[in-house]
Amino acid sequence: MRVRRLFLEWVVFLSCMMAVSSSLSEENLSSMVKKIGPCILDVLTYDKEGSTLSHGRGFFVSKEGDVVTNRHLLEGASRAEIKTVDQMLYPVTRVVAEDKEADLIRLSVEVPPKAVHPLAMSAVLPQLGERVIMIDTSKPERSALGGVVSGLWETPTFGKGIQISKAPFPVTAGDPVISMNGQVVGVVISRTIEGHSFHFILPGKRVIRLKPGKGITLAEWEGMREETADIAYAEGLPFLWKEDYQKALLYFEKAAKKNPRYAEAYFQIGYCHAQLKQYVEAYEAYKQSVRIKPDFVLSHFFLGLLYLEVRDKNHAMEEYKILRDLDRDYASDLLRMIQ
Repeated sequence: MRVRRLFLEWVVFLSCMMAVSSSLSEENLSSMVKKIGPCILDVLTYDKEGSTLSHGRGFFVSKEGDVVTNRHLLEGASRAEIKTVDQMLYPVTRVVAEDKEADLIRLSVEVPPKAVHPLAMSAVLPQLGERVIMIDTSKPERSALGGVVSGLWETPTFGKGIQISKAPFPVTAGDPVISMNGQVVGVVISRTIEGHSFHFILPGKRVIRLKPGKGITLAEWEGMREETADIAYAEGLPFLWKEDYQKALLYFEKAAKKNPRYAEAYFQIGYCHAQLKQYVEAYEAYKQSVRIKPDFVLSHFFLGLLYLEVRDKNHAMEEYKILRDLDRDYASDLLRMIQ
């Protein structure tokens, strides 16, 4: 049965960090660094005056030289380039795909084939306790650190994320998390919330979804970028992940105001109100989301949970009957809770 919670939950399984262990030797780590190091690069952006605007990490995902990094690193940039392991700089030419919600972007780079070393991607979530590595590229002598997957988290509409034991070096936006078979199982996204930096690890599946199109130039992308409902929605997600429902609510309400037909925004408004035990407001928001999108499975499911919270089994059963035709797994989960 798929486990779904009314609140965000870290599932703590193992919290130790292994710099070197009997099963993960220095030799193995050195071999991984040699193999994976050239795949990871720095992403540098500049403003109109040519001053450095931001710095993050990225990695090659195709033989053509496409690079994936955090989307927010490109915001406000007039120019961007990558720096490879041999300290060579190559210009970013086009934005070919983006995931606003996940803060991921795929870039086309003018780079010679010999400098391209793409990483293999995995769509499979790592298991709790599985060994992973991250490459510390903050120093010329790159090094790897072995760790373990210590937890998984999940938020409504967004999906699953990964927690690993804490690294002794600072992680950076765009850092890949690598399995022991050399595949990317996660990518670090970084958000600044009220002056503090928070890091979240999204699964590799989100990167795989970034299918490249013809793309647009960075100047065209920047010209199109504006404070849309999608951006407001995305800005609310980090607060949701850190369980600051009151702050998250402000952004989701802003998104709904900008786009009154934004069913997902109304769902998140309902979810936040429910966590704050503001059940009337939660009910109204969930109902609005299904008025806009009648087949919105999560809204029906959480509306059913809300009815159960206020001990209204009859209306919860009505949501169950709707779910039977939409998603049998969610319907079964709700029925078990009703019974």
